[in-house]
Amino acid sequence: MIEKAAVKLQLLQHAPEHFAQVAAWHHQECERQGLQSTLAIRQQRLLLHVQHNAIPKTIIALQGQKPVGCVSLVNYTYRTDSSVLIPPNSANVWLSNLYVVDEKRQQGFGNLLIEAAKKYSRDFGANELWLSAAEFTDYYQKRAWEVVRKTRLGGRQVNVMRIALDEQDVTVIANG
Repeated sequence: MIEKAAVKLQLLQHAPEHFAQVAAWHHQECERQGLQSTLAIRQQRLLLHVQHNAIPKTIIALQGQKPVGCVSLVNYTYRTDSSVLIPPNSANVWLSNLYVVDEKRQQGFGNLLIEAAKKYSRDFGANELWLSAAEFTDYYQKRAWEVVRKTRLGGRQVNVMRIALDEQDVTVIANG
């Protein structure tokens, strides 16, 4: 496990020197999942995460000066059935792009990033957080996420999951 003091969690907008690395991770994961994307598209979308809006945001984990992982918070439109759409708002914030470099996996970095995302979402006013998972449903279920629905996304079967956000203050995100 990692020592929390050795890890700094920071908003990407406060560490722009890591923008290219995070965009590359996002693109790599899209390719791994078989989604249509390019590095240029990932960079363009990630630019929205470094604006002064509350959402979308990306949180990075740094060990020393080296980025070792990231997680993003976004607003998606979500189709609840064939006719009803829930538009993006503060009530439906989605966790996206959780990534930890291979050599740091299974050491607690993912948990720290998820907890930071939950805290940021609570501070933003959200009372629950959503995600879609294809391969890692068990990982999230062990962390109290519940499967709400199964659907197809990008041609793949995914589980839409949700977690209620409580008032626990577990992680601090550095501002600068």
